[in-house]
Amino acid sequence: MLRLTATNVQAILDGMFRTGLVVSIFFCMLLPGSLHAQRSFPSPSTQLHDVAFKFTEPHPDRASTLRVVNGRLVGFPRTPTEINSLVFSHDGKLLAAGKQYGRLVVWDVASKQLVCTIDTGFNSVGRLAISPDSQFIAAAATAGRTITIWHIPDGRLANTFDNETANVLGLIYTPIPNLLLTFSAATNVYDTETGEVVRSFSDETFPVLSTDGNTLLTRTHSAIVLRSTRDWTIQKTLPLLTESETPAFLDSGNGQYLFEDISDGHVFVAARTSDGQMVPDARLANLPREQLGPGDFAATDPHANLVFGHSSGQLWVLNLKTGKTCLSEQLFSDSGAFSPDGTLLAGAIEPETPTDNQKKAGVDIWKTADLAKACHMQ
Repeated sequence: MLRLTATNVQAILDGMFRTGLVVSIFFCMLLPGSLHAQRSFPSPSTQLHDVAFKFTEPHPDRASTLRVVNGRLVGFPRTPTEINSLVFSHDGKLLAAGKQYGRLVVWDVASKQLVCTIDTGFNSVGRLAISPDSQFIAAAATAGRTITIWHIPDGRLANTFDNETANVLGLIYTPIPNLLLTFSAATNVYDTETGEVVRSFSDETFPVLSTDGNTLLTRTHSAIVLRSTRDWTIQKTLPLLTESETPAFLDSGNGQYLFEDISDGHVFVAARTSDGQMVPDARLANLPREQLGPGDFAATDPHANLVFGHSSGQLWVLNLKTGKTCLSEQLFSDSGAFSPDGTLLAGAIEPETPTDNQKKAGVDIWKTADLAKACHMQ
């Protein structure tokens, strides 16, 4: 944790105004009831690490990533260990990471062993999804239209096709193993065996599947849309609460969905699927917040009144009723994941600086039940 003094706080503020960047976690530290007064995560249950990476061919320089070091914004070159995206398999047994320089890594969570390491050919892997039978993994670049399908565990390329509309912003497997949702300017449903579009929802973006896989939630320019994944018919439309509302998670069992919205003092907002209105007793303030990245998320635990999430380079757990929070240390990474069964929380970690030997890059995993107990969230 950085020590804030009048000098380095001013340096941070000056850098923020010069660059237009928002590093709002430091604002939170300076406010009453600030984040540093909250409980902190215990040690992780599991740590996963990658094998050493050697270049097989020359690679062009990648854009640098900005971090705050000793009160200054510093740019560091991206490294092969840097993780852009994390995703669990449906049963929580596998965890996959999309990395810089086109690498895709899959671990067995219980044994901590690498299942496979794949060179996708992309400059960087930014989008991932594992099929519900854990036999295939879909990948797309951080910026690009091409989607590749790989077989697990042998890493064999099964298919390649291009998204029809624009660069891929997200990938989601439906309960049917060979159907894959993609979204960009539109939401498309692909048959991964043929690469053909099965359905297309041209005005709908930011899709999320319900925890049971039976409902698809998307956003149009004026409404939230709920569809059945069995026949894709519309079940309900709900009003948007704000223009910046971005769907993040759908828990149809509890009749709630979460959406990103940094316009009203919250990072995420809880709303009811019955009428689309904000849950009145939900307390989603006092979380790390800034411009949200593609690896940030929020998800409700199906077994407790808790929300787990990632924002501003930190993992967190929140009690919806009390507003009590518990935060991880600064992970210096934009990637986290929550297992579909609600039992595991993962966060990618990066050293604060490339020469920092105290922290090894990889993934930290917590059992959510142990985390909630250690944080006294109940």
